[in-house]
This record gives sequence, structure tokens and C-alpha cells, in this order.
Amino acid sequence: MRLHLLLLFVFLTCGFAKAQVRNIFGKTLDKADNSPLPGVSIMLKGSKKGVQSDAKGNFTLDVGSAASAVLIVNYVGYGSQQIEVGNKTQLDIYLVQADQGLNEVVVVGYGTQKKVNLTGSVASISSAQITGRPVTSMQNALQGISPGLTVKSSTGDVGGDIGGLSLRGTNQITLAGQSAVSKEPLIVVDGIPASPADFARINSNDVESISVLKDAASASIYGNRAANGVILVTTKKGKAGVMNIEYNGYYGQQAPTNIPKYLGSPQYARLLNEALKNAGRPVRFTDEEIRKFDTGEDSDKYPNTDWYKASLRKNAPLQDHQISVSGGEKIKFYSGFGYMNQESLKAGKDLDRYSFRLNTNATVNKRLNLSTTSSFTQEMFQMGKGDYSFTTLNRNVPSIPIRHTDGTWGSLNGGVFDPLVSGNTVRTIEEGGRSSSKEQRINTAVNADLTLIEGLVLRGTASYNAYNKTASTFTNEMAPIINFLTKQPVASTAVTPNALDERWDRNNRMLLQGTAEYEKIIGKHYGKILAGTSYESFQSRFIRAGRKDFPNNDLGVINAGANNPNFNTNEGNLGEWAIQSFFGRMNYVFNDRYLLEANIRFDKSSRFGPENRLAVFPGFSAGWRISQEEFMKQVKWIDDLKLRASWGKLGNQDNVGNYDYLDLLVSKFAYSFADQTQNGVWQEKGSNSKVSWEKTTVSNLGLDLSMFKGKVNLTADYYVRNTNDILLSLQSALEYGLVAPAQNAGSVQNKGLELQLGYKNNIGAFTYGIGANMAKVWNKITSLSSADGNINDKYIYKVGEPLGSFYMYKTQGLFASDADAAAAPKINSASKGGDIKYMDLNGDGKIDANDRTIVGNDQPFFTYGFNLNMGYKGFDFSMLAQGVTNVKVYLDNEASMAFFNGAGVKPIHEQRWTVENPDPNAAYPRVLKSENNTQNTVFSDFWLFNAAYLRIKSLSLGYTFNDPLLSKMHLGGLRIYLSATNPFTVRADKRLKDFDPEVPSARSSYPGLKSYVMGLSVRF
Repeated sequence: MRLHLLLLFVFLTCGFAKAQVRNIFGKTLDKADNSPLPGVSIMLKGSKKGVQSDAKGNFTLDVGSAASAVLIVNYVGYGSQQIEVGNKTQLDIYLVQADQGLNEVVVVGYGTQKKVNLTGSVASISSAQITGRPVTSMQNALQGISPGLTVKSSTGDVGGDIGGLSLRGTNQITLAGQSAVSKEPLIVVDGIPASPADFARINSNDVESISVLKDAASASIYGNRAANGVILVTTKKGKAGVMNIEYNGYYGQQAPTNIPKYLGSPQYARLLNEALKNAGRPVRFTDEEIRKFDTGEDSDKYPNTDWYKASLRKNAPLQDHQISVSGGEKIKFYSGFGYMNQESLKAGKDLDRYSFRLNTNATVNKRLNLSTTSSFTQEMFQMGKGDYSFTTLNRNVPSIPIRHTDGTWGSLNGGVFDPLVSGNTVRTIEEGGRSSSKEQRINTAVNADLTLIEGLVLRGTASYNAYNKTASTFTNEMAPIINFLTKQPVASTAVTPNALDERWDRNNRMLLQGTAEYEKIIGKHYGKILAGTSYESFQSRFIRAGRKDFPNNDLGVINAGANNPNFNTNEGNLGEWAIQSFFGRMNYVFNDRYLLEANIRFDKSSRFGPENRLAVFPGFSAGWRISQEEFMKQVKWIDDLKLRASWGKLGNQDNVGNYDYLDLLVSKFAYSFADQTQNGVWQEKGSNSKVSWEKTTVSNLGLDLSMFKGKVNLTADYYVRNTNDILLSLQSALEYGLVAPAQNAGSVQNKGLELQLGYKNNIGAFTYGIGANMAKVWNKITSLSSADGNINDKYIYKVGEPLGSFYMYKTQGLFASDADAAAAPKINSASKGGDIKYMDLNGDGKIDANDRTIVGNDQPFFTYGFNLNMGYKGFDFSMLAQGVTNVKVYLDNEASMAFFNGAGVKPIHEQRWTVENPDPNAAYPRVLKSENNTQNTVFSDFWLFNAAYLRIKSLSLGYTFNDPLLSKMHLGGLRIYLSATNPFTVRADKRLKDFDPEVPSARSSYPGLKSYVMGLSVRF
């Protein structure tokens, strides 16, 4: 932020100067403001005289002698300046934002602290760092900003692009048969716990600040759900003064960052022939047919279809509009209204999001304050056309036409009928059906602050969170495709019967919370004590119903479907849990040098049995402000130097079910008797009465350094994080007869280093700032039920090894010839020249499961980011980049393998091994169809690709008008800007170029997006 004070036409006559003082937006300030600009001080050096205003609103300042006059300009939050007047007749004064690091107030658990007094590892993110970026979820707005905070982008369609958050690495173990459980940080919005989905929908323009509690000492006050860190969000509040109205909006286009690239029909046909030859089978296409693919002379039989181009839009519109109104005196308020529309790359699909926020604060008297925070969000998803999967899209080969020239749907593949034609995605779009859903989120809280005596404040909070979702999907009945050659319908391509599926989800959460806080300063001693209690309950319920065989495809009511028990679907469920907690914190500061903090929380959760319900989470931290010592007083270039150390325990209850400690009974169809179905009741899953919390212990050592009057700032942290009693669903003996319950059976350690460095300065009116951050995590499993390792698909979980370790065969290129294959150990006796050459690691002369080894990792254990900000007068430019290194992704099936399940071929397949080019280091083995390719499709490092990248996450160029004409338009400010998200990516992998390294997929998925928008900000 920059404040531009413009003093126009300073006429030096008789030792006096008269000038109008204008703010950055060119609005003349009148006498009602009581000063030229609230908070601004303009003084004459060596004098107590300030700015005076006359009856006409002009401001005069006695500058004395023109040759020696020096003005001292101060503004809250900006650096003081001394301006020599000399013989100048016009002064342009640009105030540069001062370093507020020492006096900045940071939100922490159940309160605030001065940043200078923090002893834990807490990252602070301002609203300026996240607003103005055209992202559709708050998670994605945090990418690359704070070290240790990793955001994994999602490839979801509209409304589903909620990136996954992790702090300081992962501790998630997923064994065979066990579903992955998200382990994200606890998110608290205005003191109220919120779900990741609630967080995603927060309007970024409503956010005042975000604090990230990364160490246990800071997060332990949140106890049972803080094992993965805590993110505190504070939304904007009203400020005393005149009403302030702002509009922020943008409009633009989104496009894919990457689209899978498939070769056209001529290349497809030639490679398919080659694959069949390699398998000893007859070729599929003649030379004449391939020629027709090239010329396009018979498009009914020999087309060249680009299915991605036909099924996806090249661009999709994106727009967002936000209006906020704030102000007040005794009752201050902030209200925000938002509307966002995002269209999908899939035709006919879009999202409309409406949001409303109202925060109020009322001063009842000098002792009592009442405040409220309320928000409402409604999302409406519309899919007016049929939906399809990207796996199906990838299997549509270019030799199949979308439609024939007679208007019928494509039925031929290279001149003959092929069952693959039933996957025609364009047909599905036009005839497949429709779907819609509506999601509503209501969050409201009432807060009261009562000051009993000076320094003693009692606070009470009551909040309610509600979520409702209704969803409806109608699958159309579709007539069979007509065989173009025989003109007869092909029954197997029909879709019947039609069907309607509807679902209703409802969640609600209630929180009651009370705290007492006492703060006191005695001489050089500062102390603050907090004690509190809370009760939180959560309930979720869903109901689903469905019917089939409707009279036509236009009906959309359940009762219109056939009342046939074989067609009807109905189910429902209910889940609930509650937590009761007591917590406290103590802060002590001596002489602004020595800092101590202690936190403790007691939690009782209904998710555990009576004997394991209570858990205690302590945390301790200390700091030493070395810069305040006498021996540092002469070191003028150091503003502040602080060492921090902390230790604490945290918990995690989110990886266990609501009732895992109980014997649960299932009631549903059990057996047949007398030709009729009979219901029964039985136990399906075992119970574990001893199931308990996951426990995390974190030690942290940190350093904060500010130098050269705030121009250089450095933060560094080293931590050791041990997570024990990780909840796992282990396999049980067959004799047990039940699904095994969750057990506390694993431990993981993360060691990490985080660095954040920033530099800011100005050269006259030119301001600039550069920042960089990095985070390195050393991860390993420290204990597991089976120390030798648990193999899950292509991964292994083994003591001493990091999570995400790929466990598969190691390769050394390809067999150069059939003779080379015959002389070497191989995984399949059918292996020939051009097949993958696997390494015999144990030297037993054969390739089998004993030769598997760890060959890489898919976790981003090293992340980095940097940012650049520049400003000159009204112009501003910003850039944010983010990247990862030393990470791999496994891409198989349609993503990399030719003809997998009937799919097409990619450019990488042209770099294959051939008899004419027997390169043992070719990018791709000899080409084969998947059913003839068992020797090359086993899990191996040949299919690992480098997922390291550097991506420009955000670019923005703007101009803020500072023209006196704006005052005539009654505008307080006007800024226009151009912004781009994900515009450029530097990729490490050069072998396979059609996957997004930030959001890779094992097979196929909705593509990642980049966006380009034009925006406008207006203040009235």
C-alpha cells in the first residue's frame, strides 16, 4: 500500500505557503476531517506549527525561509520523511510503508499478540497477498506464500478445485484396503472451527488477515485437532468514520494449462499396424486406408477426429463481483456481497456462487462490547447436458467419426463397426441427461466482551454452522446407434432404462465458548493469562432416493419413475460427535527481552471410549530478543533479532470414525427364504475399545531478524515433528470373520527447515520488494505394525523410509535386440528387443518380486516460492512464483501407454524403439496393444516422470488513478488491472510433455486451469 500526498502549487510569499492537500485518490479533504488527512502529521522542522485550514478549505503552512524550510511528514504505518522545500513550487510526496513487523498485531489462538512478542512459529498473511487473484477457492490463493504450507492443486471441475492443504509435510499412511483420510490443518474463521469446504468458499475480499500456527506450542491450545497445524482466518470489521463503499470485480477467460495430446488417424493407424505386427498378428489397416486417413476423402469411414477439441471448450468465462459497505460510530459494521460465475470447459456446465457477510460491533458502554459475524454462501451447479468421464474421452480414437454425413452418430472405426463407439462423448453431451445441485452454507456467531476491571476481560461466543445440499442427476434413455453400413440399430449401444437419483445432505455444528483474560504491566514485567472452556457438537445426515424407467426423459420427479423394487434406491445415514474442552495460556515478558509462553488444553471427545476420552495437550515456548541487550545497542543496522524455541503435544481425532470403539450392527438384506428376500442383523466390523488419539510432538527452533530499518527481514525455523499412534485399519486373520477395526499402529517423523527472506526499498517514487521462501522436509516412518513393510499397489510403507515411496522394478533402458533379450533375465519369457530391461537386483538370475526396490517418491518434500512487487506513482506490478523439486509421478494406462483399453497414441510413442532404430535408451519401448504387453506394463520406474516444476502462479499489472478529476466524479479511488493465474510453467520432465506436473493424474482427469482477467476496483 502507498499513500500519495500531493501538495499542489506551493506559493512561497512572505514566508507562507498555501496548498490543497489531497489523498491518493485526488479527493480534496475539507475542514470536517479535522486534519488534512486523518492520521497525517505535517510539521515544520524545529517548529510546533502544523497545517492550518482557512474558511475556504485551503491549508497553509508557515515554512519560514524558502531556502531552509524542511517539512517533516508522518503517517501511521509509513516511514517518516523530511522534505526540503527550497525554491520548489510543487511538492509530490510519496509515503513509503514502514516496517510494521515490530508493532504488528498477529492473531493467535483465542486472542492476539504483538508479533515482536511471539515465541512460536506463526506465519502472518495479509489481505493484500491474497486479494485480486482470480482464483476460485481460498486454498489456491495461498499457494507459494508461506514456507511449510503446501497446497496441492485439484483438477476438479467447477466447484471441485479445492486444493489440499498440508503443513510441514505429510504423516498419512494408507495401507492396502484402507481409504486415504485427509489430514489437513484445522481451520478457524473468526474463532469458529470451519471445514475445508467452508474455507474454500470465503470471499478473499472479506479477509483481513490469516495466521498459520505451525509449531505445537502455538497450536496446542487447539488440542485434539491441531496435529496438522492451525490456520486462523480473521474477516474484516467495520471501522469508525464515514461510510466506505468499495467495488472489486473482474471478468476473463480460463483455459487448460495442459491438454492430453493424441496423434491423428494416420499416425494411429500406422502405429496400430506396427503393434499388431510386433505381437505376431495381422495388420488392421491397409496402405490405401491409411492414405484415406491422410487425405480425408472418405470421412464416414476414415475420419481424423480430435475428440478433445470436440468435447471441450477452448476457453471458459470467469467473472467475480464484490461490493463491500462499512462504517459506523457506536455500531460499526462491515458487509460484503459477492457473485461469482465460473463456466466449465464442459459445455453446458457452470457454477453460480452468491455470498453475503455481515460483521457488526456495538459499543454498549465503556465496559461492554457486542459483536456478530455472519456469512451466507449459496452455490448452484448446473449441467444442462450429459456428463462423461475423461477416461472415456481418452479412449475415443481419431479413426471414429463423431457423426456420419447422414447425421447418425459415428458407428465405424476405420470402416468397420467397433463397440468403442458407445463412448462417443459428444453424443453423451447432447443426449446423456442433466444434473444440478445447490449448496447452502450459513455461519453465524454472537460475541460479548465485558471488561470487569482494567485489564480483565470476559468473552463469550455462541455460534451455529449449517450446511445443506440437494443434488439431482437424470440419466437419459438413449436410442441405439445405427450401424452406418447395415443401417440397423446396434442394441449394445443403447442406454436404458432412464434413471433419476436425488440426494439431500445436511450438516450442522454448534459451539459454545467462554474465556477470561487478564493483562497487566508492572514496571518491566508484562503478563497475560487466558482461561477458557468450549463445547462443540456436530451432526451430519444424508438421505438418497432413486427410481428408473420413466415414461420419458423430460420428467424429473421421483414418483414419475416405475415403482419397481428392483429399480428403486433408498438409503440414509446419521453421524454425530461432540467435544468438551478446557484450555489456558500464560504469557510473560521481562524488559522487552525475555519471553515465555505456556499453553494447555484438555479435550474429551465422544469418538473414543470412556477410558480414552480425556487427553491433555501442553505447549511451551520461549524467546530472547537479543537486539534489546545493551551489548547490541551499538549495532545500528539490526532492528530486531530474536531467538525462539518451543515444544508441545498435539492430537488428531479426525482419522477415526464416530463409533469405532463400539460393536456396530448392520441391518439389511441377509439371505433368501422361500423365494423371498429376508432382512437380517449382524456385526460387520470389529470394535476396538482402546482406540485413541493420534499424538504429535513438535520441537521448534526459530530465528527472526529485521535489518536496515525494516528493509531486510529473515525468518528461519528448524523443527522435529513426531506423530505416534497413527490410526490404521490393519488386515486381520480370516478366522476373525469381521472387518478389522482401526488401531493405533504407526509412527512418522518429519524434520524440516523453513526460510523466508524479504527485501523492500524505494528509489524516490519507485518502490519495490522481493521475497523468497523455501521449505525442506526429511520424512520417514519410525514404526509400523510390520517393520519389513506394507506394500500397497505401487507404494511401500516401511520403517526408515519416507511416505510416498514408490516400490517397483528398477530398469536399465530397453533390450537392444532379440538376442539381448534372450541372454538376460527377464520378467516375461515373451520379452524381445525393444521391451523394458529390468534389473536383477538380488543377482539370482531371474526377475521376480524380490527384485523390487524403492525408486522414488511422490511427495513434495522440497517446495519454494518467490514474489516481486513494484510500484511507480500510480502503476503497480506483482508476480508470485511457486515450485517443487525432487518429486516424481507415476503415469500409466491411458496417460502414457499406447492403445491401453483401446485408447489412442501420443507423441511420446513416436519416440519408440523400432527395428530400424534399436535405441536401448528410447523414450518408449516397442509398441504393443495392452493385451499383448504384459512384459512392459508391470510397475517399474520406466513409467516414473519428473514432476518438478516452477510455475508463475500470479501476474498482475495495475494503475491507480490519482487525478483531481476523480474528485469531481465523487470517487475516493479507482484502480484498473490485468491479472493472470498459472500463465507460465517451467517443467523438468522433457519426455512426456502433456501432463500438468502440479496436478498429475495416474490416468485422466479434468485439466488444471490458467486464467486471464481484467479487473476494476472503485471506492466511493
